[in-house]
Amino acid sequence: MNKDEVIRICQLASALEVSAHPKPGNVHRYSNLKEETFGQFITGAIVIGPSLRKAVEKGFNAGEEKLEVSNIQVGDMIKEGVSATRTWARENTNLGTLLLLTPLAAAGGMTIAKETRHTAGKLRENLSNVLRSTDSVDALNVYDAILISGARGLGDVARLSVKDEASKEEIAREDITLYEIMEISSDWDMIAKEWVTDMQVTFEEGFPLLKKFYGEKKDLNAAIVQTFLKILSTHPDSFIRRRHGERIAKKTSERAKTVIEEGGAFTPDGRSVINKLDKQLKEKNINPGTTADLIASSLMVALFDGLKPKL
Repeated sequence: MNKDEVIRICQLASALEVSAHPKPGNVHRYSNLKEETFGQFITGAIVIGPSLRKAVEKGFNAGEEKLEVSNIQVGDMIKEGVSATRTWARENTNLGTLLLLTPLAAAGGMTIAKETRHTAGKLRENLSNVLRSTDSVDALNVYDAILISGARGLGDVARLSVKDEASKEEIAREDITLYEIMEISSDWDMIAKEWVTDMQVTFEEGFPLLKKFYGEKKDLNAAIVQTFLKILSTHPDSFIRRRHGERIAKKTSERAKTVIEEGGAFTPDGRSVINKLDKQLKEKNINPGTTADLIASSLMVALFDGLKPKL
């Protein structure tokens, strides 16, 4: 594997995630949301290429010991990717995805530079180093990225609010790292929790489920949708929680569990229930957006580990 392949894997993961259908409540190839379209998400998957390239190249250099891991500066690439998306897609389609894919891209570059076996396990080992080597500059760049995207932030960090200049001054003065910001947010934000667990859901649930379901059915779309449902059924979506509250987030997870019990993406009855749920969630503007981000990161790991699906 070379650097270009790692970049392609990251972009392909983003594109495959949004193309899978129907992931209930999400944009997909046959359904838009009121403010976001499938075309905007595909645009986002394309225009993040340059920022991902920087992440891969810096990770590669770190793997060759030509660059300190602390100088990879994933926050800068996250900000660059979000800025490119806002310029071309005009909406925030991938902040959460970039928060996961950017450090994964850097870890991918590091892995191919110093490992003979390019596996999910080796990728995770290097990812842990990348995540824990961030600094306050990374944190400030991610705060800027959140503001550029128009998102509400990583939940409600009362002490270090994204919109408070005094918080930014405190981050710089106290050298509060991006990893430490994620620790503060991890009790209520799923992306932050992924950061402080070396992407536990991605590596221990999403990736193995994708591999299992695709291996059994040889249907990538169905494997993605079923993995989405499984993650949603056990992890109430933090994007839904922020917009609609804990009760709706838990209820949505319960409905995903019911869909799985009906057969999910693998049976006609299950697919019928999925389509109904997709329509119902969109009517109420309930979007499991963080679950979609976890699908993108899980796909990246699966592709890096060697999954070569028939598309």
